Amino acid sequence: MATVSLFIYSSSVNTERRFQDDLTISSLKNKLELIVGTAACYQDLQLKSDQDVLLHTLADDTKPLSAYGAANGMKLVVVDKDPNNTAQQFNDLSQVEKVEMKEEDYEQREDSVRAFKRRMKLGRFADGAETSPGSELDADKAVAASMSVGDRCRIEKPTRYGKIMFIGETQFKAGCLWVGIKLDLPLGKNDGSVGGVSYFECSDMYGVFQRPKAVTVGDFPEEDDGLGDDEEL
Repeated sequence: MATVSLFIYSSSVNTERRFQDDLTISSLKNKLELIVGTAACYQDLQLKSDQDVLLHTLADDTKPLSAYGAANGMKLVVVDKDPNNTAQQFNDLSQVEKVEMKEEDYEQREDSVRAFKRRMKLGRFADGAETSPGSELDADKAVAASMSVGDRCRIEKPTRYGKIMFIGETQFKAGCLWVGIKLDLPLGKNDGSVGGVSYFECSDMYGVFQRPKAVTVGDFPEEDDGLGDDEEL
């Protein structure tokens, strides 16, 4: 005769208990009734490994616990088969009555999450979050109104200088305005073409496109590569 330590699991209990391994399954159920609250006649017992693998269903009430190879650290799962157990119903969310509210009623509430977000200007209620499809293009046009093709300009990150060669909408991103710039130095990304469509002409790596808000127009001197005539090869 030996003692085994088992982890007891049921819908309401999770605990560890010690039992004599010569205890019959019938006697074990009587002891478990005091632990989990389920009558012995309504218990189905499952013995699982510590990795939650089902090893045995303890179906023969006359056999001792040792007959099923119970060992320290294993799990003993008590399945409640009592049809009148009302506590079991609360584990099934489908049995819980839900409160539903019409959209128009929820919109009028001042104590809702939506009302809180509206007051705090969070998420879709943040300033500028709800904009019409044309608002971005309109904002770009307002900024670009002070620009003209041929203007000297500066862009940042990194700082580069060049000349505006194009202002308008493009095929690579619709719904907004782009400024095509021919840079003074080969620090760009293209030759004035994107996706096989040419918007202006320049040498490769001298062209770049920027949104109007990222372009500063001014009387900027033209950059050179820092090499004098006697330094060229």
